[in-house]
Amino acid sequence: MKKQSTFVLGAAVVLLAAGCAYTAPYQSSGPSLSEQGVQVGIAGIRCYVNRESDPMIETGSVDDRLGLDVKLQINNDSDRVAEFEERNIRLSETEIPGAQAAPPRQSKVITVLPGEIKQVRLAFMPEGATDCHHSFALDLTDSVEVDGSPVPLSPIMFEAKQ
Repeated sequence: MKKQSTFVLGAAVVLLAAGCAYTAPYQSSGPSLSEQGVQVGIAGIRCYVNRESDPMIETGSVDDRLGLDVKLQINNDSDRVAEFEERNIRLSETEIPGAQAAPPRQSKVITVLPGEIKQVRLAFMPEGATDCHHSFALDLTDSVEVDGSPVPLSPIMFEAKQ
């Protein structure tokens, strides 16, 4: 009996950990590549809805709001230092007309040396979407600079879940 309960407990821990892990988006337009050799792509996503159903707990302003965490991979194949500004990235829900693009909750500047690959985790709360079965656009305009000049990157289109 003890072995069986230990196995069940172990399986529950593994399933919980897997539920919090980053996964590949259902569909993606692929990484965005600049002429300078800087590439930004989605390495994984984590999509969840904050719902509070206990009537004894006061609800907050983020209840029933979608949370979307995006892990980006930045490859700097140029021969110069690239600066990645998190605050300039915007996530928009493409199926809801008029929904405003959401900035990430953090705003660091990441330095990516020539030949270096870095992963960055960004947390978004897009307006309008209430579940993970939507199409999104990750706008990278003015998010990367090389030698103080903006690097043009196309948006990455993706679907979080099928």
